[in-house]
Amino acid sequence: MKSAETDVQVPTRWRDPDHDPAPWTLHLTRHFGAPSADPLRRAAVRRGLTQGDPLADDLVAWMTGPAKGQGWRLFDQALTRGIETVAAPDPALSAFFAQIDRRPDWVRNDLMKLGCQVALSTGPLLRYALGSGTLMVGYCSSAIARVLVMTGALNGRTYKRLEETGKFAVDIFASGTVGRYSAGFASAVRVRVMHAMVRRSLVHDPRWKPEDWGTPINQADMAATALAFSLGMIGPLIDIGLTMTLWEKEGVVQLWRYVGYIMGVDEALLPDSYDQAAALFSLLVRSQPDADDDSRSLSEALLGAGREALQGLPGRLGTVLADLDAASYAGFSRHIIGKTAADTLGIPDSGWQWVPRAVRPVIAAYNGLRRIGPVREGAARLRLRQLEGQIQRAFAKRKPPFETGEGSPLKGQSKAR
Repeated sequence: MKSAETDVQVPTRWRDPDHDPAPWTLHLTRHFGAPSADPLRRAAVRRGLTQGDPLADDLVAWMTGPAKGQGWRLFDQALTRGIETVAAPDPALSAFFAQIDRRPDWVRNDLMKLGCQVALSTGPLLRYALGSGTLMVGYCSSAIARVLVMTGALNGRTYKRLEETGKFAVDIFASGTVGRYSAGFASAVRVRVMHAMVRRSLVHDPRWKPEDWGTPINQADMAATALAFSLGMIGPLIDIGLTMTLWEKEGVVQLWRYVGYIMGVDEALLPDSYDQAAALFSLLVRSQPDADDDSRSLSEALLGAGREALQGLPGRLGTVLADLDAASYAGFSRHIIGKTAADTLGIPDSGWQWVPRAVRPVIAAYNGLRRIGPVREGAARLRLRQLEGQIQRAFAKRKPPFETGEGSPLKGQSKAR
């Protein structure tokens, strides 16, 4: 269909955020107000559904074409040692690094450092905010779920993919200001290139329907992903009783604004304040299509991911702990994303959904302490050490695909027709 405002061909996945939002989106955006009414922002979102990441796409075309066999090595050299160390770099490589090596004037190191502290200071609650909140919200959209399923998210490695996402996030949080040669910067850039590899494969996949789904891993969905790590984290934390000051929210938003920039999100889709981010988040969520069988398959896999992690425990201990993990995740998910979305995803309805309400007074008490600067900093340092230890153990014998250039096997079996 064509947009009357922009005369741009919009994929059929688009839903009118004002008059025809999917019912589940209303609960998920209730903390963030009405969708952005800015005509330029709306045009950028609609246009973004059919746009990829030209710089990364050109880079991958070079890496898999003229530079095949040495492309990843040269890319990694430029990433870790600087583009100036590459002799006679190809124009695609030079253009890509010209963009990521430019640190925009709007970057605020103090706010980004605060954003990292805020996220880490939430302690174990971050797991539920990102798992029961951010990931489940993404699964509600059949458009986003489809890419994950087609790239093998359900091929018996759900927990490993969660570990890989965890490493990416921990690298970002550990970096503080996401400096040019930090682990966080490198992980963000490598994930960007991996996404371009996946996009290149899906564009040529006969199963992909661009007239319905747009471009795979498109600009609008990339912007939604960046906001999912900021607003998509803040909303669930509010739901379970951990509120933030406006300054803390600004810190989280500015952190992921810059991460979004180095991951290839168009600056027209990078809001410069919390209020603008809230309005854009509502626009992006309320224009998503409804869930489908792929969405439900991903939800089921996420709830059962604990079985992969605990399968080595003796006797029935692993089974019992995995059942408890799945039940708690389901309960927090129903509380956070709401009944409509939870029912749509087929998340079990049980008494566990009342646990978040029961522990709210405890969380609120901790939140009061967490807002004290030295307490927040100490809690963040402690949590970072714990997470880094977990990541070190998880990757003691393997590396995440985004560090090796493996991309995605594209062996998933989507149920979409």
